[in-house]
Amino acid sequence: MIRRHSIALIGCGRIGFLLEDDPLRYKPCTHYGGAVSAGLTVTHACDIDSRRLSLFAKTAGIGKDSLSDNYRKLLRDARPDLVIIATWTESHEHIAVEAARCGARVIVLEKPMAPSLPSCRRILRACEKYGASLIINHERRYDDRYVKAKELIASGAIGSIMTVRASILTGAYAGLSEPGEGGGPLVHDGTHLIDILRFLLGDIVSVEGEFQRMKRAWGFEDRACAWLKTASGVDIFLEAGGNRRYFVFELDISGTDGAIVIGNGYQRLYRPRKSRWYTGFKDLDEVPFPKGRNANPFTKLYREAKRLLAGDTDITSTGEDGYRAMEVIHAVYYSAHLGGKRITLPLMPGSVNLKKIFNLP
Repeated sequence: MIRRHSIALIGCGRIGFLLEDDPLRYKPCTHYGGAVSAGLTVTHACDIDSRRLSLFAKTAGIGKDSLSDNYRKLLRDARPDLVIIATWTESHEHIAVEAARCGARVIVLEKPMAPSLPSCRRILRACEKYGASLIINHERRYDDRYVKAKELIASGAIGSIMTVRASILTGAYAGLSEPGEGGGPLVHDGTHLIDILRFLLGDIVSVEGEFQRMKRAWGFEDRACAWLKTASGVDIFLEAGGNRRYFVFELDISGTDGAIVIGNGYQRLYRPRKSRWYTGFKDLDEVPFPKGRNANPFTKLYREAKRLLAGDTDITSTGEDGYRAMEVIHAVYYSAHLGGKRITLPLMPGSVNLKKIFNLP
């Protein structure tokens, strides 16, 4: 008889399961949807909002005995094999550490990993101590389009990579500027951008940054800009936020023999050709972008979680990856605080004081 895994979803909000109702999104687009599509059954759930918890229980067919508004009680009573943490950032450390302590074999943790580098490190230590495998939900690592872009770069299809323009353009910061939030747009949306840059181009070794607030003298940024350099010498020019009335996630990757432009819903490959405008010059001409398998990223992530439960050890988006993304972001903030001074990585985990940088009480 095959043992049924005990799986707990902690946090029944948007990314937990509610976004499955968005008619425009490529499904599945939530942790619950990804788990179901991978053949996993969520057996327990927790949320402090009783209405959301009840709605999820109805959707997932979970009885009252398997529901809780207290994650500690749920983890200690149910001892789930897989714990999915889809709560606000400030709570990630406490829930992840408790999940590992209670015997979770696999933890899927929503991004950003935690609001501070010491918090991230405490999660990593707990998972190592108790033997829990940790996946950070940077889902673009599981997107076949970005996997294909990585293959194109590695194969030399666009030559040596020279420069990258990386953009995550959103509205102004709308939070409360509480320390537990961890930062503004660069944290909450930009963590995906930093992580996929590392996935495609390797480690980032130095950072120069700045940030602006539009109408405030304190609190987290509305816009952040940075110049990053990778270990292989690639220059990356990054912008996050910016008080836009639209949303853009885009990488423009420029090589010596072509370019890749990839973002939400599109991917383009360009190669040199004889110029139509200037004698003796070459232009960039769009050519077909190679097709991938087109598997859903959330499905792939939870298939990986399923393999980990079966004893596999390979993780595409590790806890260390989550930590490194947050390290780069904190280095941008620290550089901005020092007037744009170049910061060399790695950082000492406790060296960045967000309260001081953002004039928080």
